[in-house]
Amino acid sequence: MPTVPDLTNEQLTLALAIVAGLALIAFVVAAISMAKLRKARKEYVVLRGESGPRDLLAAVSHAMRQVESINSRVDSVVTRQEEQAAIGRFALQRFGMVRYDAFEDMGGRLSFSAAILDDHGDGLVMTSINGRTETRTYAKPVTRLSSEHNLSGEERAAIDLAAAGNEGSSKQHRAATSN
Repeated sequence: MPTVPDLTNEQLTLALAIVAGLALIAFVVAAISMAKLRKARKEYVVLRGESGPRDLLAAVSHAMRQVESINSRVDSVVTRQEEQAAIGRFALQRFGMVRYDAFEDMGGRLSFSAAILDDHGDGLVMTSINGRTETRTYAKPVTRLSSEHNLSGEERAAIDLAAAGNEGSSKQHRAATSN
C-alpha cells in the first residue's frame, strides 16, 4: 500500500482552504447557472405556449396566418380591379359637346352636337338642330372615332373633344364652331 506523506497542520489547513475556496466558487457558479437555467425555462414555457395568452409562437403563427389571408384578399381585389378596368373600357365615359347656331337668323347657339364614347372610341354622336318652328335630332353610331354616316364639322369636333378626354375648354368649343 502506498504511503501518505506526512503533512503538517499548516499544509493541511492550506489544502483545506484551497479546496473550500474551489468548492465555494463551484457553488456560486452552480447557483448562477441554475438561475439562468430557471429563467431560460420560463422563457421556453412562454415560447411553447404553456402559459396561456402570453404564447409568442401562437401570436407569431396567428400574425402569419393573418398576413397570408390579407395577401390572398389583396390578390383577389387586384384581380377584380383588373376585370372591372377591362369592363370599364367599354363603358360610355367620354363626352364632348359643341354648341352652335345652325341658321344665320337664329341666335343663342341652341343647336348642338354631342358625342359619347367608350375608351376604344366607340359610341354615338347626337345632333340637335333648332330652327324657328321645329327641332330635328339625329343620332349616328361611332366606331373607332369614325362613322359610316357622313359627319358634319360640328359632329367631328364633338367626337374629337370626347376623344381628347373632356380636356376641351370653351375656347376649343368656340374654335370647333367656327369651322
